[in-house]
Amino acid sequence: MALLIACPVCASAVAEEEVDLSAMSLKELMSLEVFTSASLLPTQINRAPGTVYTFDRSDFARFGVRRLDDLLAFVPGLQLNQYRKRHRSIWSRGMIDRYNDKMVLMVDGARIRHLYYGHFSLGDNLPLEAIERVEVILGPASSLYGANALSGIVSITTREFSSSDSLGATLETANNDRGKGTLLYNSERLQAFGSYLQQDAPFREGRKSFIGGDTVQPLDEEFGNLLVKGSPIDGLTLSMNYAREETPFLFIPDTQDAYVDAESLVLSANYERGSVETGRIESTFYYHLDNAREYEIENTGDTLGYEEYQDAWMAGGKVTGFKRLDRHVLAAGVSWEHESAENTRYQRNYHFAAGYLTPPETGDLLSSPGISNDDYAFYLQDVWSLAPELDLTLGARYDKFEEFGGHWNQRAALVYTPESSQTWKLQYGSAIRTPTLREYLKVLEGTSFVPPPLEPEEIEQIELGYLYQWDNANLSLNLYRSELTNFIIEMPTPDDADEYFANTDVKVQLNGMEALLNAKPSEHLNLRAGLAYLERVDGDQAIPYVSSWTGSLQMDYRFRPSHTLGFSLIYNQARDDWNGFSEDDEGSFYIANLYGFGYLAPDWSYAYGIDNLFDRRVYDPAADFGNKYSNERSEREIWLRLTWDMTL
Repeated sequence: MALLIACPVCASAVAEEEVDLSAMSLKELMSLEVFTSASLLPTQINRAPGTVYTFDRSDFARFGVRRLDDLLAFVPGLQLNQYRKRHRSIWSRGMIDRYNDKMVLMVDGARIRHLYYGHFSLGDNLPLEAIERVEVILGPASSLYGANALSGIVSITTREFSSSDSLGATLETANNDRGKGTLLYNSERLQAFGSYLQQDAPFREGRKSFIGGDTVQPLDEEFGNLLVKGSPIDGLTLSMNYAREETPFLFIPDTQDAYVDAESLVLSANYERGSVETGRIESTFYYHLDNAREYEIENTGDTLGYEEYQDAWMAGGKVTGFKRLDRHVLAAGVSWEHESAENTRYQRNYHFAAGYLTPPETGDLLSSPGISNDDYAFYLQDVWSLAPELDLTLGARYDKFEEFGGHWNQRAALVYTPESSQTWKLQYGSAIRTPTLREYLKVLEGTSFVPPPLEPEEIEQIELGYLYQWDNANLSLNLYRSELTNFIIEMPTPDDADEYFANTDVKVQLNGMEALLNAKPSEHLNLRAGLAYLERVDGDQAIPYVSSWTGSLQMDYRFRPSHTLGFSLIYNQARDDWNGFSEDDEGSFYIANLYGFGYLAPDWSYAYGIDNLFDRRVYDPAADFGNKYSNERSEREIWLRLTWDMTL
């Protein structure tokens, strides 16, 4: 619904009550009770502790996005950065890395990551057509979600079951030879979704490689997904989620082409029973098989020059109980996570300095091949209603890591609502990120240097938030201060033979501000404007690779009852880089998008758009603390999608 600017998730929360959302003001929508990942409880969105953003299916059309990472660009405090592989790095409140290992991704309660890099992607590998709702928490969240929720979480809920049998399909095309099709069968107890995408990655052919020279890397890529969910009894949901992708390295030198082939299988079971009043239990168990192969084809001889495998599996489970006791809502739970590296072998047939190797060089990516680890944890939370207008949330979690020992993380949050139009929030939280397999088990070549053991990264953050609501607008403002210790970076060995990972002894302190305005000036017009600022406390130097000021603007206008036109703008201030190249300007930029959507008939809808409307050439820093050439963002895309939905 176009009306759901401030509380998009409300639609699914109240659908069974048949509330007329179109007749509600923004202020009324904000007061609806919805589920939020911030407290694990049904909570009014304006009273959820911390900074939470929610989006549902209607917002995907209203924001004109086709990928989840494009949607996150509208969250104040998040910055997206193109990496030289296919993915985009998502940086929350200044927490940077080439891989997305400082946030946690949850899909239907199961934790999803690529074990070797500790990484997840949010691009075409996760079709929006299969997603019902997205929740984003900014700031430390380890008191609920454990390690790696250093700067927040992204929680995805796939499509809900429907009350009647239905069938839906989409077809999408674009000027980058994009061809995408999806098919969805949905019913009260069974759901099956499939998608297939083939395209040329939307990047300029004349782009430079990460060493500043030419690249001749082909851009063709494929993505495939299959999701099956069933609910054999009330409260129990079983799911199978399979994904496969074949993607190119985007910025590889012209001496070779490089690719990543990956597949993922997630099996999960979710069970819920009871109510908070009488006692409620929620449990999730999952198994995740994650295989990847990276390989290079040498353009001299068109032969395999290098390949490596990053095969692993993970499993886990958590059980949480809830109970209301007078003015307290208590939650207590236990969790277990297991990770195991399977095949991490590599073979090098060609070396840029030595040519073809006879015999080939073989080895393992890890200094402890086949390593496995377990993490056991318990957590407690109390949401205490001190008064009708004042809630106090206290939470703590203890994790016992087989590799990194025991760690406590905690959170305390006050939410004060003196009147229905105002809310104040004050929160303190801590979090950790444990080193990835690649970081603490990397095999160094050509050196006898032994790196010191790595410690988990740690963060503490205090945050103050304010929300004011009018009937047809609301304004939120967040101020925070973070202190990060044991930050992990990659640096050269003393003999410059290789690079290793180490904790820095510098304590990084950051101040930040985030503001978001939602408004509905008229019945047909919606406006949304976001702004964020970030600075180092010492003020001596800018944060490398990160913009101090970022902003976003989105507006949509319903010019006819079934047709809407939209426009969006993303802005980043110039960023500091550490490389020695002058032509890869990481200056300030804006990217404009134009789009529209509507209905052709009751069962047929359409959407179209022009991404990067003015075809701006934008460079993102390589962000590797080295001397790599900056990476170009995607070029202009012109696309069209048709959707068919029918009740059987």
